[in-house]
Amino acid sequence: MNKYESLSVTDNINKDDHLYRYISLAQFISLIENQKLFLRKVKSWDDTWEAPDDQLPIIMDDGSERYAESLIVTSTVGQCWTYEKDSDAMWRIYSSNRQGIMIETDVDSFFEIDNLKRAVLAKVIYFNKSNYIEKRYEIANNKSYHYAGEMALKREAFKHENEVRLLVCLQGYRDIENWWDIPVVGFNINPNTFIKSITFDPRADEWFVDAMKKYCQSKGLICPIGKSTLYERNFYEEAKIVRQYKVVTETDKTKK
Repeated sequence: MNKYESLSVTDNINKDDHLYRYISLAQFISLIENQKLFLRKVKSWDDTWEAPDDQLPIIMDDGSERYAESLIVTSTVGQCWTYEKDSDAMWRIYSSNRQGIMIETDVDSFFEIDNLKRAVLAKVIYFNKSNYIEKRYEIANNKSYHYAGEMALKREAFKHENEVRLLVCLQGYRDIENWWDIPVVGFNINPNTFIKSITFDPRADEWFVDAMKKYCQSKGLICPIGKSTLYERNFYEEAKIVRQYKVVTETDKTKK
């Protein structure tokens, strides 16, 4: 299968866009050591409103209500990325111990992920209780979203995450048995080509940054590696703004 046939990208994402993922130290080491991206079942994600269609009852002919799970959602694993580079909010949410790591890649690199089938990289559409139906139709009528449907919807309370989701439907994998029971699936990557930069929490201790730099170098990673400068006191260097004091004379005071 041609790699460009194994993954589709929604039409509101550009191929040269850069995306970011904030992860824990354990997740980072797992990625490097296993050379895999681990995607979890959408049904196991923390937000209780994920797959909102499943939370809406079906009205039967006799007027009774019945709930039914979507087979597509039940069989899909995913991973969340963001357009937000070096975001204070994202660091505080995903790096509570100040040892979080932000990895960067570009959209085109997702096509290098090994063994993708029925995969879609989808930009999340945010909704509220009053416009859910409108947003649901927006996705349903956009063919580039394919089967993503409700899995590309999220409440506006999370809008600050500016999210993009990699979704893979396991129904396309004949070699995976009991895919409905599997919580996590790993997909092979080459960290050296997939990762474009590695950034450590701006609040991280220097000993941690130094140790992680040595670890990355020992693994042959050649991308830019460093600590976020988000909180550095470099306002003057960045803004090029200065203050100037002026002596105020009695005449100046009278003019006022």
